[in-house]
Order: sequence, then C-alpha cells, then structure tokens
Amino acid sequence: MVVLKKNETRNDLKAVRDWHVWLHHENQRGERAHLRRCNNLQQIMMQRSFFRLCRALPDLETYHLEGLALVAGLLAWVEQSTNADLPALLGKTKPGGNTPRFSELRFQRLLAAETSEDFLQTFRRAIVQAGKAMDPVLLADAILHWEAQQRRPDWYTGTRQWQYRFAKPYYTQV
Repeated sequence: MVVLKKNETRNDLKAVRDWHVWLHHENQRGERAHLRRCNNLQQIMMQRSFFRLCRALPDLETYHLEGLALVAGLLAWVEQSTNADLPALLGKTKPGGNTPRFSELRFQRLLAAETSEDFLQTFRRAIVQAGKAMDPVLLADAILHWEAQQRRPDWYTGTRQWQYRFAKPYYTQV
C-alpha cells in the first residue's frame, strides 16, 4: 500500500481488516446500508462506522480523511474477503465468454476518474462486477494510492502512478 506499508504498519493493516470484518458482521447490516447509500465523501464522513474506522487506525494522523472516507464507502460493498486483487478480477473473462468482466471502456473510465465522486461511483460498479469478493487490504491500498496521487501528482509518475499499477494486472488477464 501507499500508506499502509506491510513492514511498517502491521497494526494499520490489521485495523482495516478487522474493521471490514466488523462491518460485515450480521449485527452491522444497518451500518453497511448507511455507507452504501452515501453518494459523496461528506455523507460517508458523517457515518458512525467511518468514525469507528478512524479510531481503529493507530496512525490516523498519517492519513488524509478523504482517502479514509473512500475506503469506508467502498469496503462496505466488499462482502467477502479473499486474496483476490480487484484489477485482476476485472480483467478475467466472464464465465462462458471471451470478454472481461469489466469492459475495457469502463476500466478506462475508472482509470480516468478525476474527482472523488466519479471515483466512488465507478469503483462501486467495479466491485459489483467483480462479484464483491476481494482482498479488502489490497483494495484499501489502491484507494489510498489514488487519493494520494490526487494530492501529489508530481510525485506519482511512471510506474508509481496508480493508473499503471491498477492497469497492469487488468491487462495481463485480458
């Protein structure tokens, strides 16, 4: 991850994974529903479950709140935790077909998202198309990487770009 580096902040990785497990527990249906109904980051940031994620992160001050809001809003759509990476899932062909699960045009729209709201809407569609089963930590990494690049585009160039890192597994599946 860009911010959640495996060697440096294992507690943050565990916090994201634990929060995802908590959110998808049977008793938290209402919390999930509230997050799923949010259409923008401001609405997500006003949810109790968002504040629970913030409290769970030991190094909260290292994160940008908009990035965490995207993480909370999008992880609400991931129903099953697996080891699968989203771009690889999107690039795999549909069962019984020869086209990818997520069309190349939609994938290009996802890569071109410039606003948080566009990113939120397009990413939601991608999660649903991928079957709502993926690694929540890898997904959080991708989301935080995109958000960090929005703030510091001059630092994220070449192979550091979110678009490159997201497109590589997609196109190796196609």
